[in-house]
Amino acid sequence: MKKNIALVLCGGGARASYQVGVLRAIYEIIKKDQNLFNIITGNSAGAINASYLASNAEDWGSSTQYLMDLWKRLTPDDVYDISQYTMGKIGTRWVKGTIFRSNDEDSTVSGILNTDPLRKLLKREVEISKIRQHFNDKHLSAFCLSTTNYYSGSSVVFYDGYNTIADWSKTDRFSIRTELTIEHVMASSAIPLFFPSAKIGESYYGDGCIRQITPLSPAINMGAEKILTIGIRHHHEVETMRTLALKKNPPPQISQIGGVMMNAIFLDSLEADVERLEKTNTIVEMMGPKSPWKYVPILALKPSRDLGAMTEKLNSELPIMLRYFLRGIGVSGKSGLDLLSYLAFDSSYTMQVTELGYEDTMAKKNLILTFFDL
Repeated sequence: MKKNIALVLCGGGARASYQVGVLRAIYEIIKKDQNLFNIITGNSAGAINASYLASNAEDWGSSTQYLMDLWKRLTPDDVYDISQYTMGKIGTRWVKGTIFRSNDEDSTVSGILNTDPLRKLLKREVEISKIRQHFNDKHLSAFCLSTTNYYSGSSVVFYDGYNTIADWSKTDRFSIRTELTIEHVMASSAIPLFFPSAKIGESYYGDGCIRQITPLSPAINMGAEKILTIGIRHHHEVETMRTLALKKNPPPQISQIGGVMMNAIFLDSLEADVERLEKTNTIVEMMGPKSPWKYVPILALKPSRDLGAMTEKLNSELPIMLRYFLRGIGVSGKSGLDLLSYLAFDSSYTMQVTELGYEDTMAKKNLILTFFDL
């Protein structure tokens, strides 16, 4: 009997372009047009990819090709408005809300970039209303997006799928069954401090990675029997990290600190959760039928190169206003490259990263075939 296979896509801003290269390569290896995954979950920028794929689950070949082409031609103007007028308007609102202590909604600033272009892009490219029909047609059994509620501080997973799926909850995290919309995608992918929060119902939500410490759990709670996840951090050897930590370094700029914080938010939780599941699987194998847990095979793919370092020559290719903004927080030369990689929604970066994802995965063809029992 076919197992319920889940695709777990976590965040990382522009680094999420790596995921689409991986997914296109998987299609070319498997050559199966209908969706390969019964369950799709999205978190942060992974929510953008997850939503598009879930909306087009009936044609995996076309959807992965189109999504890869979309990321390859992406420009900053497709994601955020950094015109002088808009940036000035945001600054005026910030001054009004802080110095003059105005409490009206028009003076509230929850992110320093205007992401209306991203909302327009998603409305144009993602027919999210089609997802429910895919449940009826059995192209999908479940779909969810993780968010963070800015008032309760909890991780909230909005999901939809077969009626057999029940709500779940743990400390500081819970699920809500609902029909998902573009606002859920905007909320899940709202990079903290940079992208504004999104209003869902009567409350405000931000990036799902902020509080989602167990990004694999939504897939497991929705019935996953196998999981494929795509990381966005290159594995560094301990000696490399030790050398970097102990060598003589200049005082860190805001951009350097911001990059480390972003890595902690977007990367650490997935890697820790994959390790937990692998350890649990080992215990299940040892205990056999007496185990209180189930064995859930997982394949975690990750980049062969450092995606942050790939932005080193990117600054000169970005729009002037974006370069000015990034320079103001210390992104230049070899400083703040990790932070830049999260905001570099530009084809000069995303094309490289997409192609790396494709090449890395094609090099693991046998591993992919084994995972899918082919």
